[in-house]
Amino acid sequence: MKNLLKLLPVLALLACDENYPYRIGTFPEGQVTNLDQLNSEFDEMNSNYVSPYFTANLNFVFSSNATSKGQDFNLDARQLIFNQSKETFEITHSAASVLGQNHVMRNQLFEINTDCDERGPYSIASDIQNFHFMLYSQDCDGISKILLNEFESKSQFEGYRAENFQVRLLGQNSNEMYPSFYGEKFLKGADFVSQGNPEKLLFSSDLDGVFNIYEADIPSGKKGVEFLKDRAEKDIKKLSINTSSNDHMPFVYGDMLVFSSDRQGGLGGYDLYYSFKMGEGWSEPVNFGPSINSPQDEYRPVVSDHPEFSNRVMIFSSNRPGGLGGFDLYYVGVPRFYLRL
Repeated sequence: MKNLLKLLPVLALLACDENYPYRIGTFPEGQVTNLDQLNSEFDEMNSNYVSPYFTANLNFVFSSNATSKGQDFNLDARQLIFNQSKETFEITHSAASVLGQNHVMRNQLFEINTDCDERGPYSIASDIQNFHFMLYSQDCDGISKILLNEFESKSQFEGYRAENFQVRLLGQNSNEMYPSFYGEKFLKGADFVSQGNPEKLLFSSDLDGVFNIYEADIPSGKKGVEFLKDRAEKDIKKLSINTSSNDHMPFVYGDMLVFSSDRQGGLGGYDLYYSFKMGEGWSEPVNFGPSINSPQDEYRPVVSDHPEFSNRVMIFSSNRPGGLGGFDLYYVGVPRFYLRL
């Protein structure tokens, strides 16, 4: 049960008193809901959660081109709160700007955002006090490369220090995007003590003309950030689940890999798929089906658990009809397909 105790309370019920009529909530499965408090008439996508605490307030980072009126993408942050009604069991959500309340997040994004596109954020918990790490991709050179922002928040009077490192992976003239760590003892979203140390890094690249998902081994005893900052050539290989189509935007939560693909057999455009870690490889990917996917594009899924919810929640973006405009962010409940005991 040790991994169950480590599950991040990403999204919390805001009623825990003894008169509450139920202890376990459920995110609606097969019912995709627009996160309209986050979306605009422009594009919102590529999400990441940054809340390692037992709180209902989720610091949620995503890419948006709303500020530029449809031009370049920047990283934005909101405080996302979910509520479940005592009477109807309906889940509602609200969102507030986190940048005016969290000076660390505000200053870190100020250092990251440029006139180029910043996409696919991925936060890393640090074992060093006052250090914050964010991975993302940026296309200032005409192709997307993965960068690591190392941010040190100091005292109120000393300010902060920030530095960007370009991560060397394939080292070729190709797009590299969507980094995600995983490992048997690693759980994305927890604080450093309980998240464990990752063993591998996944990312996607179009080195061969279409996007494939690649895997890089992290040497034993080396921390994830140390591995990323190391300029030495890395041992990298393609996952066996790749196809001749685009397999893209991977994210791993525990043993579960979710990603987007336009492979044959989908509903149209990019669909969302899931796979599980099996020994040295991954299980055959399964399409999430028509209750989640649409004939349009579904991008960058992220998944998490909450010990007070009976299932998992998945957040993704889509340009399906009925949104506020362009790509919108959505959420849906998905079963806990597998839980290591």
